Amino acid sequence: MDADKETVRQFLQTYPKKTLDLDVLQDAFASWDYSRFRPAVAALLADGSLIAVRSAGVDFSGLPRRLKRVPAKLFSSVTTIQTEAIQLALSEKLDFSFYYEQPLTAWQADLPYIRKLSAWLSQGLPQGPASLQQRSWDIFTDEKYLLKKGSGLLKRLGLTTADLKICDQPDPLMMAVHPACLQKDVYHHLVVENKAPYGRLLPHLPDLPLASLIFGGGWKIAANLDFLPRQCGCPDGRHIVWYFGDFDWEGLRIWQAAAASKAVEVRLAVPFYEAFLAYEAPQGKENQQREESVWPPFAAAVGRERAGMFRSLLDSGRYYPQEALTESDLIKALKETLYGTRTFF
Repeated sequence: MDADKETVRQFLQTYPKKTLDLDVLQDAFASWDYSRFRPAVAALLADGSLIAVRSAGVDFSGLPRRLKRVPAKLFSSVTTIQTEAIQLALSEKLDFSFYYEQPLTAWQADLPYIRKLSAWLSQGLPQGPASLQQRSWDIFTDEKYLLKKGSGLLKRLGLTTADLKICDQPDPLMMAVHPACLQKDVYHHLVVENKAPYGRLLPHLPDLPLASLIFGGGWKIAANLDFLPRQCGCPDGRHIVWYFGDFDWEGLRIWQAAAASKAVEVRLAVPFYEAFLAYEAPQGKENQQREESVWPPFAAAVGRERAGMFRSLLDSGRYYPQEALTESDLIKALKETLYGTRTFF
């Protein structure tokens, strides 16, 4: 009987509704005779996995004609999940009830991410909001997790993006101009690949000798950088564009594509990349396409010692997104980039 009981239990675990008619359950096991079917259902009633809907009455043998599923009893994962949540001191802000009605494997698959989210919540919410990518990096050290699988995780845990102080961040204007720095013969510009560093640097633009801050938008910058001298109203000046992007093969390819511009000088903003090395580089780019031709220019720019460190990261499938740097990191690196070129001011 125990085997039959577990067979019926498995069917009920995947049944999509909270209640079901006895006839529906019996139809699912039409190959069984009643003498086999009844003890299995009775056993599930006895252990609390099913309860009777009394208003529906009973059949000739006393089985309830309508049954209500009790997930906490149907799924053996409930006790395991509750025990692990206590042992791991997981945040009380997380609702695990979704997993009570799923195979234990669902909980096990999400647990590494649940632990990261719990640890972040336990530190207390930050005062200000952040973009989705920035918050994703802050919590999971993966700036794209919440854009992909992470939205489902939040839903399963009863959270919304508002609970994590995530704000909708629209695409910024492609370029912010600093008029006071357009009265020179040499103009310095900074390109950042992503929205998060753009938003963090923009308030500081008036305090820096930078003609413009440019949102690169990935590969977009490679196509329109030639328009920069005319777009900022200084077609005859010397324009030096400092480039800062994600450190991975794709980021290096974008930099080299932008560097092909005939209208401006494109240089690597090395201090930003040096700042990356203060942090652990996450895995995640193991399958990214390599392109060895973009490596030598980067290696020459950062110097032999750091080139070795960066190359080992690339070879092991590690990377740095721009979101890894804090606002103070960005400001410090920008000042080091600009004030290391005093001859141009």
